[in-house]
Amino acid sequence: MINLSVDTRNLSSTLPQKDLEIILAEMINLVEYSFNVNVEDIDGDNSYWIETPDDEIEELDLFGIIEIGEDQCTFQKMISLTHEAGHAIYHSDPHFKDTEETLFKEATAWYLGYHFMAEHGYIFNKEEYDVELSKAIYLYTRSEHARNVK
Repeated sequence: MINLSVDTRNLSSTLPQKDLEIILAEMINLVEYSFNVNVEDIDGDNSYWIETPDDEIEELDLFGIIEIGEDQCTFQKMISLTHEAGHAIYHSDPHFKDTEETLFKEATAWYLGYHFMAEHGYIFNKEEYDVELSKAIYLYTRSEHARNVK
C-alpha cells in the first residue's frame, strides 16, 4: 500500500536529466539508509546486489553492496537500484531468504523494490517499469533454460 503522507514523484524517462539525477541521488540515500548498504558504480551496464554473508554482518556493519552499472542512463539506474533494493528486502525476509529458485527470487525482487519505492513516494511510470521487468524476466528465463539444457 502506498503511504499517501509522503510527497510523491512520478518517475518517467521523459523527466529532465537534471531532475532524474537529483531523484537518483535521493533514492540512493534512501536505500543506503534503509538497508545499511553501500550503493556503488561499476563498469558496464549490469547491476548487482551483493549480500554480506550472515556471519560477517556484525563485523562489517553493512548488510551488502548494490552495484549499479555506469553505462546505464539515469532512468535505467533508478530502475536497477529499485530492483536491487528488492533483493535486499527479499534477503532480509526469513521466509524467502533460503529460496534458491532464480526466477522466483528475481520476480519477487522486482515486485518488492517497486513497492518499497512507491511507499516512499517514488512512483515509476508502470509501462516503463514493466518493459524493463519483462526484458529482465525474459533474460533470466533464457539463462535458466540454457543452464538446464547442459
